[in-house]
Amino acid sequence: MLPAANRMRKASEFQQVFRKGKKSSNALLAVYAISREAKTQADLAKVGFVVGKAVGNSVTRHKVTRRLREIVRKKLPVLGASEIVIRAFRPAADASSAELSLALEKNLRRLKFGDFLEKESSFSES
Repeated sequence: MLPAANRMRKASEFQQVFRKGKKSSNALLAVYAISREAKTQADLAKVGFVVGKAVGNSVTRHKVTRRLREIVRKKLPVLGASEIVIRAFRPAADASSAELSLALEKNLRRLKFGDFLEKESSFSES
C-alpha cells in the first residue's frame, strides 16, 4: 500500500493536476503530472488513481487499482517531487502487471519525469 503521505485524496488535488499538468497516454493508461519542490522526505511524490466504470465492474476496477498502486509504491524514490494522476482505460483490465508497469514507464519517460532517463530499466524489474 502507498504511504498515506504519498496518496492523493482531495478532488482539488486531482483537478489541479488535470488542469495544470502535462499529459501522456497510450492504450492502457493516461498519466498527468506536475513537478514540484520537495520539502520533506515524505513529500517526494503524491499519486492518485482514476479507474472508471468503463474499465469493468467493481472487482475488476479494484484489481487494476491495486496493481497500479503496487507498481507505483515500488518506484516512489524514482518519481521525485511530483504530483501524478494515473487514469486507466478499458484495456487495462486485461493487462498484466508487467504490461501496466511498462505502459506507466513509457508515459513517464515521455513526460521526462523523475530519474527515468538515467535509470533505463527502473520499471522493468517487476
